[in-house]
Amino acid sequence: MISNATRITTLIALAMSASAFAHAQESGTIDQVQMGDVWSEMDVYVPDYTPEVSSTSTAVGNAAAAVRGSGDVTATVRQDFDASATATNALRGYSADTAVSTTTAYGNAITSGTDYATNTLWGTQTASGTVSASSEMELLGAATASSATTAIANVSSSDNNFGTNIADQTQYSAADVRAETDADACCDGYYAGYATVAGGNATSSTGYTSSNYNRALQKTESGSTITGVTDVYMNDGTNVTASTNSFGNSATVNNEWGYATLGLEGAPTTQQNGADVDAQSYVTLDHWSGYATSSAYGVGNSALISNIGSDTAIYADQTNDGTVGSQASFTGQSWTGGTGIVTSTAIGNAATATICNYCSEGAVGGQINQVNNGQTYAMGSAHVAYGGAVYGSATAIGNSATLQSVGD
Repeated sequence: MISNATRITTLIALAMSASAFAHAQESGTIDQVQMGDVWSEMDVYVPDYTPEVSSTSTAVGNAAAAVRGSGDVTATVRQDFDASATATNALRGYSADTAVSTTTAYGNAITSGTDYATNTLWGTQTASGTVSASSEMELLGAATASSATTAIANVSSSDNNFGTNIADQTQYSAADVRAETDADACCDGYYAGYATVAGGNATSSTGYTSSNYNRALQKTESGSTITGVTDVYMNDGTNVTASTNSFGNSATVNNEWGYATLGLEGAPTTQQNGADVDAQSYVTLDHWSGYATSSAYGVGNSALISNIGSDTAIYADQTNDGTVGSQASFTGQSWTGGTGIVTSTAIGNAATATICNYCSEGAVGGQINQVNNGQTYAMGSAHVAYGGAVYGSATAIGNSATLQSVGD
C-alpha cells in the first residue's frame, strides 16, 4: 500500500490560509469496516406496454457522507472492505416509452461537500475481495432506452461552490472488479444508450467559483483484474450507443472560476496500477437508422483536471505494470444510410490538464512523470453490409501527457 504516514503540511497550510476555520464548522471522524458480503438484486417484468419503467440495484460495502448546505466541513474517513459487493439488475418484458436501468456496486464510497465555505476531506480506503455489477435489459421495444452499469472498488467524491475544496485521498485496491451489461431488444424509436464502467480506485472533485486543491494516492495490486463488458443486440435500432470504460486508477477534477490543482509540487498525485484492465464492447444490429456506436476505452492510470478562467496545475506520478486492453466490434446493416462508428482505445498512463481562458489570462502548468511497464493493446472490428458511412479507430498508447490551453 502507498505510504501515507503523515498528512502533507502543504494542504493543511492551504486550508488555514483559506480561512478554513474562520466560521462555525462541522468536523468528525468516520471509521468503517465491512467483512461480510453485500448483495442487491432487482427484477422488473412488464407483461404489457408501460409508459415508464425503471429498475435500480445498488450494493455498497461502506458508505460515508460529510455534507453540509453551507458552512465549513472537515472530515476524516477510514474505510476497509474485504468481502463481496454484488449488484444484479434485470429489466424485462414487453415495451415502454422510457426504460431506464441503473446498477451500481462499490466496495467503499465517500461523499463530501459544502457551499459558501471550506470543505476539507482526509480519506483512506482499502478494498479486497470482489466487486461486481450485472445488468440485463430484455424488452421487446422502447421509444428510449438507457442503461448504466458501474462497479468500482473505491470511490470518493467532493464538491464545493463559492468557497474552497481541500481533498487528500488514499486508495488501495486488491479487489477483482467486473461490470457487465447485456441488452437484447427488437427495436427502439429514438435512442438507446448502454454504458458500462469498471474501476479500481476513483476520486473526483467538482467546483464552481471555488479554489480546489486535490491530491490522490492510488494503488491497485498486481494479480487483480478489472473488466468491463457491454453486449448489445437489436433487430432494428435507432441511434444506438454502447460504451465501456475500464480503469485501474482515476483522479478527476472539474472546476470553474478558481485556482485548481491535482497534486502539488513536492506532493504529487501518485498512481500505481498493477491490475490487468480490460474493456469490451460488442454491438450487433440486424438493421439500424441514424448512428450506431461501439466504444471501448481501457486505461491503467488516468489523471485529469479541467478548469475555466483560472490558473490550473497538475503534478502527477504514474506507473502502470498491468496489461491494458480494449476490444470493440460492430456488426450490422443500414438500408437508410446510417453511420456506424467503432472506437477501441487502450492507454497505460494518461494525464491531461486543460484550461479554457477565453475570458481570462489563466495559465496551465505542472509536472507529469510516467512509466509504463505493462502491455497495451487495442482491437476493433466492423462488419457492415449496407450503410451510409463506417468509421473505425483502434489506438494503443503506452504513455499520454497533455498540458493545453483553449482560448487566447
